[in-house]
Amino acid sequence: MKIKDKQKLFTEIEEKYKAVFGESLISIHIYGSAATQDFNPKYSDINVAIILEDLNLKNLIGAKGTIKHLRKKHVSAPLFLSKQYIESSLDTFPIEFLNIKSSHKTIFGDNYFEKLKINPEHLRLQAERELKGKLLILRLAFLENIGNLKVIKNLIFTSFSSFIPVMKAIIILKNEEIPEKIIDIIKKTATLLKIDFTAFLQAFDLKSRNIKMKRQQLVEFYTRYVQAVDQLSEIVDKL
Repeated sequence: MKIKDKQKLFTEIEEKYKAVFGESLISIHIYGSAATQDFNPKYSDINVAIILEDLNLKNLIGAKGTIKHLRKKHVSAPLFLSKQYIESSLDTFPIEFLNIKSSHKTIFGDNYFEKLKINPEHLRLQAERELKGKLLILRLAFLENIGNLKVIKNLIFTSFSSFIPVMKAIIILKNEEIPEKIIDIIKKTATLLKIDFTAFLQAFDLKSRNIKMKRQQLVEFYTRYVQAVDQLSEIVDKL
């Protein structure tokens, strides 16, 4: 299903969650591609973060029907948060919160994410952890599914999506501004680190359906892609 009117959908998201949570609702934020120029109405989902006064499960259960209704319109189940949870988790999930902060649109309430202060050392540690963890998975999963092109493509797509927030963290660690578009994030990271990011640019084209690869091409590309991740991991380890 293609999202025909993004702004109209944003209004529906706001109205429905205001009706569900009432005074417990502090703010609603759209984050990810839906808040940037990278949004593709044919393929992109809309990600939502909702900040509440009360995260009690009894309070959240009331949103079940709304979540189900909006899911049919390519709106993901919201990330339910409280201010206290965010503040106490900035050292645990710094990259996730940086990712929201750098690519979000507040459709109701205070622009809380804009004010977040994230410790650079926490970013570096998580960036290293994410890269090394994904590297292990990419190697093992490839060996287990070497003949399954669908699985290999999915490995590229899911890992690539997780590497963009890591690149945002690297840009912040280099005291630079994060670009809005994914292609520019990749290019800027490559420039700052002085390395060849062709594999990440090709992964972006593959995920965006701009290019297609046959079986042998995909296997050869996957090898280059894992090498690029390995190189990035070694560099982040030394930042």
